[in-house]
Amino acid sequence: MTTRIFKFITFIIFLSGICATTANAENKSQVVLISFDGMRNDLTRNYVKDGKLPNIEHVIKNGTMAKYSTTVRPSLTAPSHAAIATGATPLKTSIVSNVWQQKDSAMTNQKDAFMSELEVDPLWVSARKQGKTTATVAFAGANPAVGKQADFTIYYGDTWSPSKQEKLHFQEASGWSRPPESYSPLKEASFHIKVKDGKNQKVHVLAVDSTNDQEKNYDLFMVTDQKTERNNPVISNGWGSMELEVQENSNAGFWFKITAEDQSLDNGAVIYQSAVTSGLIDGPKGFSEQIRGKFGFFPPQEDDRALEKGWISRKEYEQISERFANWVTDVSLFIKNEYEPDLLMFYAPQIDHQEHKYLLTDPRQPGFTKNESKKNAEYIRWAYKTADKTVGKTVKALDENDYLFIVSDHGMEPAHSAIEPNKVLKDNNLLVLDSAGKIDYKKSKAIAIPSGSAAHVYINLKSREKYGIVPPEKYEEIRSEIIQAFKGVEVDRNENGPVIKYHLKEIWNSTINLSFNGLKENTESLYGYLTNAKEHPYQEIKKIPQQGNLKERNAGDVLLMAAPGYIMGKGVSNIVKTTPELGTHGGDPGREKLKAVFMAMGPDISNGKQIGSVSTLDIAPTIYNLLRLETPSYVEGKNIEELTE
Repeated sequence: MTTRIFKFITFIIFLSGICATTANAENKSQVVLISFDGMRNDLTRNYVKDGKLPNIEHVIKNGTMAKYSTTVRPSLTAPSHAAIATGATPLKTSIVSNVWQQKDSAMTNQKDAFMSELEVDPLWVSARKQGKTTATVAFAGANPAVGKQADFTIYYGDTWSPSKQEKLHFQEASGWSRPPESYSPLKEASFHIKVKDGKNQKVHVLAVDSTNDQEKNYDLFMVTDQKTERNNPVISNGWGSMELEVQENSNAGFWFKITAEDQSLDNGAVIYQSAVTSGLIDGPKGFSEQIRGKFGFFPPQEDDRALEKGWISRKEYEQISERFANWVTDVSLFIKNEYEPDLLMFYAPQIDHQEHKYLLTDPRQPGFTKNESKKNAEYIRWAYKTADKTVGKTVKALDENDYLFIVSDHGMEPAHSAIEPNKVLKDNNLLVLDSAGKIDYKKSKAIAIPSGSAAHVYINLKSREKYGIVPPEKYEEIRSEIIQAFKGVEVDRNENGPVIKYHLKEIWNSTINLSFNGLKENTESLYGYLTNAKEHPYQEIKKIPQQGNLKERNAGDVLLMAAPGYIMGKGVSNIVKTTPELGTHGGDPGREKLKAVFMAMGPDISNGKQIGSVSTLDIAPTIYNLLRLETPSYVEGKNIEELTE
């Protein structure tokens, strides 16, 4: 009797364990984070108010939104995404800019932040080490080429060949294996793609007449690199794609569109071919093949070159960008549903890109008219609407226990001028040009490496730089010279009127009243910098002993941050010149137009609630808390407690 009771109790415990396991599986929460590069807090709120972003409005009504989010300094994409991913400032992540001077190399060599490894573990690595399953798609900092990232990682790969447009000349087809049926004699043409570090690859085009109307109406085209292979035919003026072997066992792909003035093809046709792109995919065995088989190759992000040259229309440009956004979103949500990661983070770039090119809102900007400003505003609104569609897809894929975070890395300011810090260094004999007009780093004491509205200035220090010329005992002296050089800047600017000159007397925390054609602005000075080690936000700069060496770092010895309206230029010819971009970021992240967005939705997050301002540094610790994980000691942000109160 006792034995039977014992067996019965054991059986009940066993069933309870199964039920508990099943309940835990059913109640599993996934955290999904989308980063919309450049999404401005003020513009997002305005678009929501006007009913332009219904899916984001849904998240706001069913979740919590911060008053705004601020990021690290400088407010650039790579440092800001590193802050989102780690909760740490550039001092700890080592991502101090989008580009910086590369260690142990010539002063002119630059390191790409997007191809660099974070110095501390990001969320997807730390959570994986603590037993969680993680996934990232196109997220800045999650590059599998520099080391193991998430359990499932997809990132930008190489661009093997640029986009182009060329004329196709057709002749009677021959040598095709099992060609499709055609009511007119098959015609063929070919073109070549020159692949980076490879040979020209020949691509064949087969023209097919699919209409039985006794006319030569070639309306279908098959594009392939082998006449023995059958690709799906594409209609005239329709989009098609093709994979290409760019290296042994390595494939990439491109999209194309063929148009002809007449369907007889007597005058040939024109083919637009996008850039040949590929992606980096890391995961369990078979994962890469599964993604490529189901979704195709990693598509090009956009094609500004083709739009500027008139190869594609604005509508076609948007189709290319939307294809990329859809690919990233669809792949991300497939991973979410198929592999159920505890944490999924993915990225969308189109807002940032459109604002850089089209943010025309300041009358001082080149080409500003009310009509141009209105037209450009439509392009930016399209980018926000594309982001809204991504949010809509994601919300539909959420379970009731899932959390959704919508964030951005920074906002965007209109730019009216570019300033060249290396011109200042040159004028003060800190930077030297050779006879060809190029920077002579073997004679230069310092060089500025700009990115956006920020620039790091590096002293060419002996024992630290490959061709260093500044003795360690002269370090502070040269650093003071750099600071004084920017204090003494004089600027000439012609705004279709008299030349305006102004002299920067006070650099840090100063206000100067500038006048441009009757327009006045109260602004911080043209340049900002850090005057001593204690004020440096990224690193501690110690006074160098005569035989000593600076701590290894990526940050410059002086950080320059531009005032509103200015981009840091790369030239050495002008203090101020015409801006190459209409939108910029990298300056003080506390300025209104540079403020980012933060909103979240989930089972224990209040509906329709607004909380105070947050920092991008607070995102990582909040996610650690939701996943019930230990927060690493290097995290400098704090859990956003108001989110789940």
